[in-house]
Amino acid sequence: SHELKTPLTVMHGELETELNERNLSATQRERLASQLDEIQRLTKIVDGLTLLTKADAGQIALKTEPLAFDEVVHDVFADAQILAKPVNICVTLDACEPTHIRGDRHRLRQLLLNLADNAIKYNHPGGTVNIALRRAGDATAQLTVTNTGAGIAAEILPHVFNRFFRGDASHNSVVVGCGLGLSIAQWITTAHHGSIEIRSVPSKQTTVTVCLPLAAEQPPA
Repeated sequence: SHELKTPLTVMHGELETELNERNLSATQRERLASQLDEIQRLTKIVDGLTLLTKADAGQIALKTEPLAFDEVVHDVFADAQILAKPVNICVTLDACEPTHIRGDRHRLRQLLLNLADNAIKYNHPGGTVNIALRRAGDATAQLTVTNTGAGIAAEILPHVFNRFFRGDASHNSVVVGCGLGLSIAQWITTAHHGSIEIRSVPSKQTTVTVCLPLAAEQPPA
């Protein structure tokens, strides 16, 4: 994945330069734009593989600090609403209780964005995504992301965190993805001493639940 980064960057730059040419026909612009989309998708795959490979080797150090997890959830909720608007998906924040944890803000934001993005992409037109953050007892912050998509069959659920696994090929053929988002989400959760699980009722709803330990101390104001 490291060796692929440079040629992909070069190809991306060349395609962008060509798209800026004024004398291109509509057909040529469409073809170049399609190629640029594929380069961006490959770049995302390479970035994901690089992250997971470094994580496997213990080369990623989390920048752990006391933080208000509910603030991160509020930020991602706002971003999710923007992502969902073009595809007519309604995103709601059912609950967002004050929760303080120790963690890496950047990685936790990445975790939540991955889950929200999946919930939006794998959904019905006009469907809903519900995000909720609650305290589960005195020691756990529980985040749930629920969507109203086609759901995940019981025989597929044990494999959803496997790298490059994307479930039913016919269902995923219209969804752009690389099959690494849930693997990355699982790594981030585990690195924060938490747990992640998915439960699904096909044709009704799918819920991802992330549990993280609460911090003993409160973050500074």
